[in-house]
Amino acid sequence: MLDFTKICNQVEKMNPLDRTALIIEESAKIVKKFSALSITAYKPVEILATFIMGAVMSDGVINEKEYLLIYPSLVKAFGEDFDYETVKKHLCNDKEGQKLLTEYVNALMKIISVSDEDLQTDVVTLCLLIVAIDGKVSLKERRYIRQLCK
Repeated sequence: MLDFTKICNQVEKMNPLDRTALIIEESAKIVKKFSALSITAYKPVEILATFIMGAVMSDGVINEKEYLLIYPSLVKAFGEDFDYETVKKHLCNDKEGQKLLTEYVNALMKIISVSDEDLQTDVVTLCLLIVAIDGKVSLKERRYIRQLCK
């Protein structure tokens, strides 16, 4: 069974180089596992990337400094299709963006629920690694990511 608190504590204690290496490793495993799932209704990688941005913003609004800290991790995990203004517009200020985020959270939870526990652990770990880019996982970030453990 997934020990969420233990993973949070381990992630917070990691140095930036180890955290970056693990982000690359976890994202590669997740993409491979997502590819093996015959999901046609969703784009799992897009859903995961959106979920992670929601996690980053869950403790308030995302500022450019915070975004710049996590940007390299997002690029390593998902490619270069991220820019601060677009993310901020769609997820912070836009009702359609908020609705989309809710749909993506539900879709990711559904994907994880029909998968093995290892995928759940990998996804939770990746999310925590990215939001802990500053060395901390806030209580709001923890609550947001913990949704995946249901």
